Amino acid sequence: MKAFTLLALTGIFFLSGCAERLNIEGAKLVTQGAKQLDQLYVGDASYELSQQLPAEAITLVVEYVDALNFALDTGDLHRFQKSAKDSCTCLKPAKGIEELYRDAVVVGGRYEITQLKPISISEDRINLQLFLERSTALQLNLKSGVELKIPGIASNATLEIKQSANKWQIASSSL
Repeated sequence: MKAFTLLALTGIFFLSGCAERLNIEGAKLVTQGAKQLDQLYVGDASYELSQQLPAEAITLVVEYVDALNFALDTGDLHRFQKSAKDSCTCLKPAKGIEELYRDAVVVGGRYEITQLKPISISEDRINLQLFLERSTALQLNLKSGVELKIPGIASNATLEIKQSANKWQIASSSL
């Protein structure tokens, strides 16, 4: 069971961060309280975004990452499962988180957005490249008491955000 739990947790982190590892330099994205919609502030630096990028799209991505972190912190999947369209592959980590919390807990392993890059923008569809960093995590098996350190990782994913009936929603991802 320990091997399965480790595999599940590694899969969660791998899928959540997409399978591609990058060397991302720079500070962490301030996910709340950004004052200008045309910029995302990242510590002392800023990443310019298109003036056409709706604030709702940025908010969706931030809420998705926050919901993922909440699920990893607590094992509660409710917010995470509502953070995107039901058919979105970006919700795949939910099954692994559920398995993990059957006999273990995780401390740390929080995801932070380091950059959002618009790929394409149309009236009802936005494709974004999401860059993330995950901190080191500690997994504790509640039955055996065994602790496992899981190193942090930098990763990225492509998200497709669609508008339907005047509502933006994460529709698909490269996860």
